[in-house]
Amino acid sequence: MAAALTSPTPGSTLTGSSATFQWTAGGGVTEYELYVGTTGVGSHDIYNSGGTMALSASVTGLPTYGQTVYARLYSWINGAWKSADYTYTAQ
Repeated sequence: MAAALTSPTPGSTLTGSSATFQWTAGGGVTEYELYVGTTGVGSHDIYNSGGTMALSASVTGLPTYGQTVYARLYSWINGAWKSADYTYTAQ
């Protein structure tokens, strides 16, 4: 089972220029990767975690003028990436 972002609450309004993104441990996942961006689904102009086994990431440089912020969380499971997309509204 792929991981899922839990915080900030998906669909919520971000409260400033930084946030800690947290996710569940997916079943059978051996690596995660988090993208955060503003240029569309799957973008990573703000943040790219690279491959990690951490369950959280501190992201800075978030916009604060009402833009849509896109997050994509990848889970490496059995030799393949699975992804889940989320959106937020900048403060």
